[in-house]
Amino acid sequence: MEEETRSIRQTVTRLNSLCASLAGLILLFITIAIFIDVILRYFFNRPSIWVTEISTYLFLYIIFLGTAYALQQGMHIRVTFLVDVFGRKIGRAANILTSTLATIFTLVLLWQASVMTWTAFKEHWTSPTMLNAPFAYIYVVMVLGSFFLFLTFLTETINLLCGKVRARPE
Repeated sequence: MEEETRSIRQTVTRLNSLCASLAGLILLFITIAIFIDVILRYFFNRPSIWVTEISTYLFLYIIFLGTAYALQQGMHIRVTFLVDVFGRKIGRAANILTSTLATIFTLVLLWQASVMTWTAFKEHWTSPTMLNAPFAYIYVVMVLGSFFLFLTFLTETINLLCGKVRARPE
């Protein structure tokens, strides 16, 4: 059982790292596309019609692909006031409680994002712009990111319950 848990944890860690790398590549693409669009707009008076809209949608990809990795690395915002005031025992209980609630929240987020994505796919929702981008392909990253965030919170909660707390960067 311990070996299976470790294997699942390593798989989640690798997937989160892969998603974070993909988010970095998307950020690089957005940066280059905006730079080229600025050159085209101000020097050649030929702005593109797609860069702003696509960059906005890809920003959603960056957020949802990077969130689980940020949690995995301990980069989410943490309020440590209770731990500082009441000590480690209360702090551990607070960590277990918040991690459990966050796991439940991400499960609900995953469910609702899945429903919204499926509806967008089924009903052919598109953006009301000239690009007419299909929303299902934009929303699908919310499902993927919520799923990885759920798995990461779940493994963190299990680790906390088992007493295996990894060191967090300060």
